[in-house]
Amino acid sequence: MPTLLAPGGSREMAIVAIDEGADVIYVGPLGWSRRPAESEMDDDDIKSVIDYARDRNRQVRVVLNTFPSPFEMEGFIAKIRRYAEFGCSGFIITDPGAIAVVRRLLPQTVIHVSIGSGITNAWDARFYRDLGADMIILPYRWDESEIERVSRCADIGLEVFLFETVQTGKICPGKCIMSSYLKFRDWLPVEGKDAFFGSANRGAKECYRVCQVPWEFASGQGVAQSLKLRRDARLMLEQLPRMVALGVECFKLSGRERPVPMIRDLVRFYRKVLDGIIDKSALDMSVYAGEAALLGARWKIEKNKRVDSLIDRAVPHEAEPMRWATA
Repeated sequence: MPTLLAPGGSREMAIVAIDEGADVIYVGPLGWSRRPAESEMDDDDIKSVIDYARDRNRQVRVVLNTFPSPFEMEGFIAKIRRYAEFGCSGFIITDPGAIAVVRRLLPQTVIHVSIGSGITNAWDARFYRDLGADMIILPYRWDESEIERVSRCADIGLEVFLFETVQTGKICPGKCIMSSYLKFRDWLPVEGKDAFFGSANRGAKECYRVCQVPWEFASGQGVAQSLKLRRDARLMLEQLPRMVALGVECFKLSGRERPVPMIRDLVRFYRKVLDGIIDKSALDMSVYAGEAALLGARWKIEKNKRVDSLIDRAVPHEAEPMRWATA
């Protein structure tokens, strides 16, 4: 049975998503999950969400998808043990070494490979399966034939974003370090991390979504052309029955930084759609098209607001003193 995985960027968001029918919630600890502090949680809130979910037969995955340095591994392991003791059902991780460590420490936990790992082919899927991962997140640029093929080649659970496949764009989400070329953000000591300056992939703040603004490119004396490095994704609908038939086990909503009412309405909508597919009572996705269009328009507005605010924060290196990571 496919599961609906929803974001918990705050305790309020997590509880609303659970109440609206999400099977699993994912939450990120402060400084460890590649998001601004306002979209992460302290350990007390994480425990509260885990308790709330458990009382309602739901699950919580904890996102630890930064690349921990050698100086942070002790803190990383302490975090893993703590959340396991709280009762979380699994983790979302990027770093291959960290995946192997978690599998060794917690043989029964569920491990998702984060989008930050940048899965691109079946060999990647096998690599992470052999490390001990249970599930990989697939690029939303893959079409159905690619998903069908990887499901045959790699014995690992498949997770997809609830975005429509878009076959255009110049970069693959998950393997981008462009924000670090604009600015290194600092992270103050909190929740077991030392102060340092570094990229979003290390847990500093943050990815600036520079791929989603227009760029100008010119060749020689040619006229500059404006394009986006990454095209806007659209909410998935028509592909959902086929994805379920292909054996996709987990459908993920992103959006820890989105407004709570937006996540509430998306969880409610996709719960209804997935239930109709599972019990075969509503396999014609056209009946949902109007509602999906309204939600998609709201999603785009909120995304653009977020991108604009992040770009405004991206002060170039030359506008501030250069500072380097110490760990």
